[in-house]
Amino acid sequence: MASIFGMDAELSATKVLGIALDYRPILLVGLGNPIMGDDGVGIFVIRALKERIPSRSGLDFKELSVGGIRLIEEILGYDTVFIIDSIASKSTRGQIHEFSAEQFKGSQYESSPHTTNFATALELYKKLQPSRIPRSIRIFTVDINSNFTFSETLSPEVHAAALKLTEQIVREIGNLTNYESKQS
Repeated sequence: MASIFGMDAELSATKVLGIALDYRPILLVGLGNPIMGDDGVGIFVIRALKERIPSRSGLDFKELSVGGIRLIEEILGYDTVFIIDSIASKSTRGQIHEFSAEQFKGSQYESSPHTTNFATALELYKKLQPSRIPRSIRIFTVDINSNFTFSETLSPEVHAAALKLTEQIVREIGNLTNYESKQS
């Protein structure tokens, strides 16, 4: 952190502007490409969550088609982050998995900054901006077939999983924030 007049810049801004830096809202991120069929499941879930969860301060929604360093930059400053994405696998299509960011540590690798993966970027930012890293990062994936096709709809299996995952996240956000969801 840069120093201004011998004080930490972030601390100085806090004192001058009266900003409460310990308040960091919840972020819900849907990843994917909504015109590539099942790859758009993260975007589908985020849109469904926006309809179900009342608009309120402290809860942000993002639809993104990014990864690595760019994804980490999007989640900086939040306390709790839910990331929803697809994963091309040989498992049963529509199967839901939950991971913590710690479970991705084994997938770190050093290469080019243009291809830095999520785990490597997260570890980098833990060193560069540790106070801005979310305290909780929960990653939800839905298994999809690796044969991508141009389509704006989800397969029946992935659609069913997306609805199930939406309900799960609605309950969990409700437990964290004490809100009442809008019924679908």
